[in-house]
Amino acid sequence: MNFSWDINIGHIVMVVVPLLGVIVGYVTLRVKAESNDTATKNLGTRVDAYGTALADLRLHVEATCVKKDDLQRVEDRITDRIGTVEHTVRNTSATILAALTNNARPERGTRP
Repeated sequence: MNFSWDINIGHIVMVVVPLLGVIVGYVTLRVKAESNDTATKNLGTRVDAYGTALADLRLHVEATCVKKDDLQRVEDRITDRIGTVEHTVRNTSATILAALTNNARPERGTRP
């Protein structure tokens, strides 16, 4: 085997260009990886902030909003009370007439 140590510019270019390609590729990947790490950390910070805001909203809703069952109970009480007032209004004339004639009051639920 006979090796020749004759090196020309073509040989240097053939070795240097792929080597530069590998170095540039490595640097590009590292820069993108750091950029992705930074973006991931920023995203994590935003997710934590939204989590805190959601927890605050849940506390606010618990403290200030009415549950459906509670609202239903209040509605039922109001409806019953309106029924009582309606009965009183409807029987007012009978009550006045009974008071004037000294008769007993009509029973609840009966009409004059």
